[in-house]
Amino acid sequence: MSVIDKTRQRFKLTSVLAIMTLSVGLLLSACGDATNTAGTAATTAAAGATTAAGATTAAAMTTSAAAMTTVAGATTAAPATTAAVAATTAAPATSAAVATTAATGTTDFTPNPAVTGNVRISIAPSTPAEDAIVDQQLANFAKAYPNVKVTKEVIASDYDTKIKTLLASGSAPDVFYVDSLLAPDLIVDKLLEPVNSYADKLKINLGDFYPNLIKAYTGPDGKVYGLPKDHNPLGMIYSKELLQSAGVTAPPTNWDELKSVAQKLKAKMPAGTAPISLPPDIARALAFIYQAGGAMVSDDGKSSKVTEAGFKKGLDYYASLVKEGLALKPKDVGADWPGDALLKGKAAIAFEGAWFIPAADKAGALSKFGFAALPKGDQVGNLDFTVAYVMTAKSQNKDAAFALLSFLTSDSQQKLLTDAGLALPSRKALTEAFSAKFPERKPFLDGTNGAKAWQFGVGFGGIDKKVNPVLEGVFAGNKTTDAAVTEIDKVVKDTLANQ
Repeated sequence: MSVIDKTRQRFKLTSVLAIMTLSVGLLLSACGDATNTAGTAATTAAAGATTAAGATTAAAMTTSAAAMTTVAGATTAAPATTAAVAATTAAPATSAAVATTAATGTTDFTPNPAVTGNVRISIAPSTPAEDAIVDQQLANFAKAYPNVKVTKEVIASDYDTKIKTLLASGSAPDVFYVDSLLAPDLIVDKLLEPVNSYADKLKINLGDFYPNLIKAYTGPDGKVYGLPKDHNPLGMIYSKELLQSAGVTAPPTNWDELKSVAQKLKAKMPAGTAPISLPPDIARALAFIYQAGGAMVSDDGKSSKVTEAGFKKGLDYYASLVKEGLALKPKDVGADWPGDALLKGKAAIAFEGAWFIPAADKAGALSKFGFAALPKGDQVGNLDFTVAYVMTAKSQNKDAAFALLSFLTSDSQQKLLTDAGLALPSRKALTEAFSAKFPERKPFLDGTNGAKAWQFGVGFGGIDKKVNPVLEGVFAGNKTTDAAVTEIDKVVKDTLANQ
């Protein structure tokens, strides 16, 4: 998460030029290893915040990725198109007898040391801390699977586009990251290998993962095409000092309280700041739309729900925070993303994922902030940004590839990330220990309940790039929410028609 994230670059149509560029990159990559560059935690978070979940770029690709759209939106990988972009690392292997446990503890399944083969894995760069953990995970894998050689390739930019190019040219890595928003396209095009039969062989219970995360990688055939490495729902982050200065003793718990608190903050905060940092981003607005009982696409993915009352009500509330002077866009207060506005003291409240925490920790400011659930509307609603490890359908080493994929998402290896506080666990069994170690992150964990994955079906990759300009117009006062509903409905219907 991966995820991420983070985090949240969308798949684009492959062009002849992209394939030619890829060929050059592969030749350069074969000539030697390149340096793997990684951004800082704040940079990763900002990327996620502008992409999702998301992660989705956030969370890291953690969703951290994840996801990943806006710093959440979590959530990207494959051999890069230039030597400078791709870094190749062979995981250290051992000639000793097969180890059945990772260096960090017993895995949740028993590795099969008889598996052999060469496996390429592509990932997107994250924070230095998470990159180091991935290297540790690969070293642990080498001990458990001494007869499998792993080559890691890092794609430093345009991850989704480059993965799409590699898939189109038949030269994709065996294992790579996929954001939940993009997964339906790859599944329907039969570019990914279903993992069910491989999981059965290793006695891996797919029910050990959160159901909403597994659902994001489940195809129309009912088969699962990826194992989520982590995830990030949204939560409310607030400045303890600024709330206290306004006489607020507890964070708001519902929409009415949010406006009341924001009014108190507005009376105390200086010019050039805002009670709330709010982006014109569908990867944030949708959480409020879900809380109003609305949706963008029907559950079966076949029709638009934009013109229904719940969508309009949620959008009205979200936009009203700006119209009533209670919120400003991050750039209007000199920030790159809402978390940056918090860290600079330019806002008191933001709605982001746990990818904010490493950024605040790096700045030495984590103790200044509190974390709470999203203020509740008519019902509970949230977005969840996730990234999964998947296997290409054309892999020539599928048993070895799944061995790596499943090992990286096992309890023991996922615990390396969660123990470091870098992502939320996608496995339910890790949740209790994670919550005990990081109690301040509990609101994010609780946000998983009732959350919907950042995903809408085939063809919706890059939907934020089509919808966010409409929201920009609403925030600027150039467009009514009624007009926005009409425009967004057309975008959704056109997307569905082109599936």
